[in-house]
Amino acid sequence: MPKKDYYTILGVARNATKEDIKKAYRSLAHKYHPDKGGDEARFKEINEAYQVLSDEQKRGQYDQFGAVFEGGGARQGGFDGFGSPFGGPGFNFDFGGGEANSQGFDFSDIFEDFLGMSGNRRRTAERKGRDIKIDLEISFEEAIFGGKKEIDLSKLSKCSHCSGGGGEPGSKMKTCPECNGKGNTQKNQRTILGSFTQVTTCAECLGTGKRPEKLCRECGGRGIRQTTERLEIFVPKGMQDGEVLKITGKGESSLAGGVPGSLYIRLHVLPHKTFRRQGDDVIMSLSLKLSQAALGDNIEVKTLDGSINLKIPESTQAGDMLKIRGKGAYASSGYGRGDLLIEIKVEIPKKLSRKARENLEKLREEGF
Repeated sequence: MPKKDYYTILGVARNATKEDIKKAYRSLAHKYHPDKGGDEARFKEINEAYQVLSDEQKRGQYDQFGAVFEGGGARQGGFDGFGSPFGGPGFNFDFGGGEANSQGFDFSDIFEDFLGMSGNRRRTAERKGRDIKIDLEISFEEAIFGGKKEIDLSKLSKCSHCSGGGGEPGSKMKTCPECNGKGNTQKNQRTILGSFTQVTTCAECLGTGKRPEKLCRECGGRGIRQTTERLEIFVPKGMQDGEVLKITGKGESSLAGGVPGSLYIRLHVLPHKTFRRQGDDVIMSLSLKLSQAALGDNIEVKTLDGSINLKIPESTQAGDMLKIRGKGAYASSGYGRGDLLIEIKVEIPKKLSRKARENLEKLREEGF
């Protein structure tokens, strides 16, 4: 397997400074963070690269050993089919407390199953329901000032008839006959390394070790049902197009009492006929007559906050930007606002009266 190029993953040169590496990592981690709807596998890969390149010793080993360097250090020994299966010559298994290795796999889970060491680690209560990802359109004003939206969400939810227990109300629980109350089943398996016992969660009781004497007539003992739930979504002020909201516990329910997943909502801001956003600033165009631009004026302008009286300075040019402080978008932190930038456009009349033409001719003679 070819080694990963950590420099390419972070998008930095091989002679990048620690500050360059930290800056690149922060930018990518923010972009791909799972809580913001990012790619979890990519996020792990970015973390892995940063853990190596941010440490001088590990970075030096990586630069020196290249292809034989994995997971932050040159390993002694490799999987060549000989030696002890527990870290002696020829093998180097890292159970690592559940952390994924440099290839993105969690070997602790694999070998705990393989060697029969799961125990109660995978109790059903630790199961998590499926996350849900949806798209939601909001108006320009809702993106600036925040607001509330109501949605109907179809998902697997806790069965209301059995309260998620899987049995008919009043039905007693009994020891699962399939696993004899252990919550898991064992399967012996012979491999080139010898005999191993594979432990898996019991499919009948889903790891609880108990089964109701009478299954729920509504959900068939699963504890969950397909339902439609009406949710009120609170949109924070200052949201930008493409940002993701995470609502914990509003994803699908898990079998047999596990925790629900999360709901991820990607926001799509609808365009506005007058305003557009640039960072925390809001930009609009304002058309002036030639006389207003040349002589100045006081006019009423409609902003996102309502109408204001705007003073047009003399000799205002087409393309000038007039700034109204604190009338733009809220910052993503929710504190402080950008500015309203008014881009001036000067209207040139398509038709001129005789008097208007004579007046313009006089202005031209005077050098205007």
